[in-house]
Amino acid sequence: MNEWNNILDKLRATLNNQGIDSFHILEELVPIEEQMEYFRYFEYLRTANEPFVRDEEIAILFSPDATIEQKKRSLTLLASIPDVGAYRSIETYQSSPLEPELKNWSSIALLGSRIVLNSDLSGKQQVYISSGLGGHNQKLRFFSLFTSQLLENFSDLQKEIVEREFKFQLEKAEVEIEEFEIKENYFSILMLFPFETDVKAILNAAIQECNKYGDFLDNRFLFTNVKVLSDEEIQRLLQRKQPIG
Repeated sequence: MNEWNNILDKLRATLNNQGIDSFHILEELVPIEEQMEYFRYFEYLRTANEPFVRDEEIAILFSPDATIEQKKRSLTLLASIPDVGAYRSIETYQSSPLEPELKNWSSIALLGSRIVLNSDLSGKQQVYISSGLGGHNQKLRFFSLFTSQLLENFSDLQKEIVEREFKFQLEKAEVEIEEFEIKENYFSILMLFPFETDVKAILNAAIQECNKYGDFLDNRFLFTNVKVLSDEEIQRLLQRKQPIG
């Protein structure tokens, strides 16, 4: 948790120091590896600087005969120019891609195209914040996992306390809870929070409030924007009995 808190603090400081007040987050849940692949390819094409014709790339994008690699290139090229026609073409394709395997790639290209357009129209630098879990309305999405003190099962009363205190603390801070799931000896929360929110303080406060009723929650917890852990992955974490925060 401290690692992510430090990263967020540094990111906030960087944006403030550079006077950047506009940033973009991919709303879809796209693996970080795929996002990085896109931006490496984007940089490769930018460096190559080979001329292309917008309408020809649009035709390739919607051609049933073009290959996946050709369409990846077309999406990336179209996203590189401040052109409304290029943006609309990517938007149309992304809404119902002919190739399902390009759903994520077209989502990234659409956001990239939006950033290029906004930068050109406003004259202001735009920033992309990469996250495997995405976000919404300039809120970041994170997954958090909490366990009981000794991995003992929660009582019904403890489950009620957890739900009440965490929802109270998070909602008070305008954090949106998308999923809240309580199991026998752990619970997880998928949340969206404003960029400026000190989530560490909020979650720690919720733990402290719960522990006033018997010190039953572990103070250590997992906090990540990389992926939502499956039940199997959570069980493997618990079985190792290692610190998870």
